[in-house]
Amino acid sequence: MRKFKHYKKQQFAILGLGRFGMEITKALYNYGYEVLAVDVDEEKINEVSSFCTHSIVADVSEESTLKSLSIESFDTVIIAIGNNIQASIITALTCIEMGVKNIIAKAHNDKHGKLLSKIGVTNVIYPEAAMAVKVATMLVNPNIQNHMEIVSGYSIAEINISDKWINKNLGELALRNQYAVNVLIIIRADDELITTPSGDTILKEDDILVVGGSNEDIESLSFAVRTHG
Repeated sequence: MRKFKHYKKQQFAILGLGRFGMEITKALYNYGYEVLAVDVDEEKINEVSSFCTHSIVADVSEESTLKSLSIESFDTVIIAIGNNIQASIITALTCIEMGVKNIIAKAHNDKHGKLLSKIGVTNVIYPEAAMAVKVATMLVNPNIQNHMEIVSGYSIAEINISDKWINKNLGELALRNQYAVNVLIIIRADDELITTPSGDTILKEDDILVVGGSNEDIESLSFAVRTHG
């Protein structure tokens, strides 16, 4: 497991443990956050129990379930219900009515996504479409290892550093001024994460930068790494 120098403790509830729900549960837990995983399938709960703070077998489309979980107390609720669109919408409506402030919901198609948006879901995501964009980005920008679009035109991505950046600090490189991207995290070769890098942070060999910015600016940074070595 990665070592963390700093992180803000937040609470996430993952409702539904299909492939997407399972993976995001593990990822958030490994990033050091408190994660509650809920699914009606006991086998799925058993599978994820070692990768979350709490796991519960329950039907999240039932209002009584969400009330018993005090779902409104979580910073973010992620609705990752499988193919049951009706259950997804009912669960989202209940969460909204209970006062959940930040709701992220997986949509299966445009119609489902539009319905989720209309009832007030904070963010609607399309995992398959996001994966397609991610693969295409990696194919045309080999220096970008991972890519996730946050909102239209803006992303977070992992980028390999240039050899010329080794032993230089972020202040010297001035990536924000040159490429209009923000360095959010530095991933070290020993799996150490520096989550609050400053201008004095010196880059080491095999460091990976997690940067945020517009897709065009991230691509420009990747191109610079590729051409300047």
